[in-house]
Amino acid sequence: MINVARDQPAPPSLATRKSHRSPDVIDALYQVFKGKCYLTEKVFDSPNEMEVDHFATQTERPDLIYEWTNLYALDQKANKKRPKTTPVGGYLDPCNTSDDVEREIIYIVEFGGNTLFKPRNMANQKAVNTAALLNHIYKDLKPAVKDKHHEIVNAVAEWHNAQKMNDEREELEKELLLKKLLSRDSHYTMLMRSIRAIQSLPLEFFD
Repeated sequence: MINVARDQPAPPSLATRKSHRSPDVIDALYQVFKGKCYLTEKVFDSPNEMEVDHFATQTERPDLIYEWTNLYALDQKANKKRPKTTPVGGYLDPCNTSDDVEREIIYIVEFGGNTLFKPRNMANQKAVNTAALLNHIYKDLKPAVKDKHHEIVNAVAEWHNAQKMNDEREELEKELLLKKLLSRDSHYTMLMRSIRAIQSLPLEFFD
């Protein structure tokens, strides 16, 4: 998960209280969440793949069904695995600056695509619940995470090799590639930023 700024105004169609999935809502959520699932950080191929999730569920808070700040972009498979009731203590909210999902969760990924999410502070019930949710829904993403992990590790090795060989063109190409792969607009940003190999990269590689 990445911290997200909800920098789009409430779509006009929500005022009619007829649908929370109108085209303007889909487009706005796609922009706000950088074309990614807010939980898994999987990049959607198109807005049509996106589900509109209610952070506070429709059952628990029917008064917030058409509330813009309660609508989130979610992958279809993740939506099926997300519990329909919120656990005691709630979840970390990536749109709430005080929650800081990038800091409060420890992200771990292995070369084979295995992932692990842990709360930084066990006393933070939101972080405990969020880590448990991420561990649950990421089980289906192992192959994709593995491929992304391999791509980044290889790119890092090739960047270092280009430096040693004084191949400025190759070094620049790998720098651009790594900036793209580790961008907040890319798949699984926080997991990929936890890879040990990238700790040697300059800070300017990260947006």
